Amino acid sequence: MKTVHLVRHGETEQNTLRVWQGHTDTPLNSNGIQQAKLLSNRIRDRNLKIFSSDLNRATETASFLSNNIILRENLREINVGDFTGMSVKDTYTSNNDIFQSLKDDDFQFPNGESVKSFKCRVNREIEYIFDNTDEDSESVVFTHGFFIGTVIGLTLGFNNYPFPIGDIENTSISTIVKRETVTQVNKFNDSIHLTMDNIDYPAKIKNSVLTFIRHGQTDSNLGGIWQGHIDNPLNETGVDEARSLNNLFRDYDVYVSSPYKRAHQTLLLIVNNDIQTSKELTEMNLGKWEGLTTTEILEKYQKQFIDALFLNHKSKYGIDGESIHEAGERVEKLINKFENSKILMASHGGTIKSAVTKLIQSPESNAAAAFTIPNNLGVSCLVPKENKYFLWSYNVGKIGYENISYNK
Repeated sequence: MKTVHLVRHGETEQNTLRVWQGHTDTPLNSNGIQQAKLLSNRIRDRNLKIFSSDLNRATETASFLSNNIILRENLREINVGDFTGMSVKDTYTSNNDIFQSLKDDDFQFPNGESVKSFKCRVNREIEYIFDNTDEDSESVVFTHGFFIGTVIGLTLGFNNYPFPIGDIENTSISTIVKRETVTQVNKFNDSIHLTMDNIDYPAKIKNSVLTFIRHGQTDSNLGGIWQGHIDNPLNETGVDEARSLNNLFRDYDVYVSSPYKRAHQTLLLIVNNDIQTSKELTEMNLGKWEGLTTTEILEKYQKQFIDALFLNHKSKYGIDGESIHEAGERVEKLINKFENSKILMASHGGTIKSAVTKLIQSPESNAAAAFTIPNNLGVSCLVPKENKYFLWSYNVGKIGYENISYNK
């Protein structure tokens, strides 16, 4: 497996003014420099190959991590041509004509880049990065918001803008992983190196938000055992790590947990509020895989394992268990009971992956493999808007892929 971390550059004055930068060679402002330093502190100990856009705001962000940087012109932001220096709101987010025009690949920014050519550039460049990343190793790419959003949207299987994702924070980390021909989103928009309050970004600035947190570590997680409906408690590490998050998840209207010990115990440790339980948040029914390690599953059910996890979201786990599609549907029914609310839900890796896939309406072609399973205590946030859900973050927390046996 190859891992690529996508990092948006630190803040610039143009970011604070909310104007298009495009190919303008803008520097970081003082806040952006501080953000870059905090990001560097977070990932400094990882063995990373470093790529960067050749624009100053990206290379300056990367320079706090290393001077050994591979500069790539193709990692630049989209060329917005005559929109450079103009208000993003007036020319994009609040301009319905342009917003709708972006759905058409033939749309071209005035004297700038077309949607089609930009997407092609993004696809080619990500393939180049993966081709130049060694197996079982990691690279980090310092680039730009529209570039990262396009990588994430295309990886999830969407073809046309606007993708159902939220605003990408300066110096946030978004991670994609590749196994042979399958590329998945492992993390999106993680900026807890700036402040731990960003663990459930954007919950603190939105009136309505849906936040999922996966339970803390269990002994079965540590042993690579697929738990499913086995009702295990947290182990000592799981308890300590969950307790460290206490009081970070504030001002929610509703707190709901899976009735299983590992999820309910997690929520009890991180909030000081009344908690509801719902069987709709239980882990996926793993059928004949339950209680087995990944190695044991592959020995007996390799073809079906690959089909259910990577190819067909309606294929049942463990032959007679539950599919990603079915798990997502049951969580969606639960969420529909809590309209216009801020909701925190403690659940399980497979169920959270299934729910997020369903809620953002991932295309069927990618629905099985759109996301990896989130890590223990990984946090994912969605925001409802106009009867749709937009993904603002996924698997915020630890960097790396905890599910070691699944990874292998």
